[in-house]
Amino acid sequence: MAHGRNILKSDRRKRSRNACTSSILLCWSDDRGREHYGRGRCLDLSEHGCAAELMEPIPLRTNISIRLPELDISSFASVRHVTHKGSKFHVGLEFPPPLRFPVNDDIHDVDLVQVLC
Repeated sequence: MAHGRNILKSDRRKRSRNACTSSILLCWSDDRGREHYGRGRCLDLSEHGCAAELMEPIPLRTNISIRLPELDISSFASVRHVTHKGSKFHVGLEFPPPLRFPVNDDIHDVDLVQVLC
């Protein structure tokens, strides 16, 4: 049995993520209080987090606001990891509570896999 660093990060996740191709809009404040806005592409998504491909890095542990317009999803998130990939950055985001989003004009907990598939 593999331990520690030999286990793939995707195998350590408690919940699976689903491939996603939605655009993602982000807003955050830096340590000086200046607001920043970014846009990128969502790579995968679950009730507890997502991965995004961005043109600029966001500092670790930064609290951000995100919006996935094609899925009509808005949430807050925390930056958990940033990896430089060529000219872009892959950013791992964690949602503090499980993701909730509108269905039939009300807010309900729904199975994200059913909605995305």
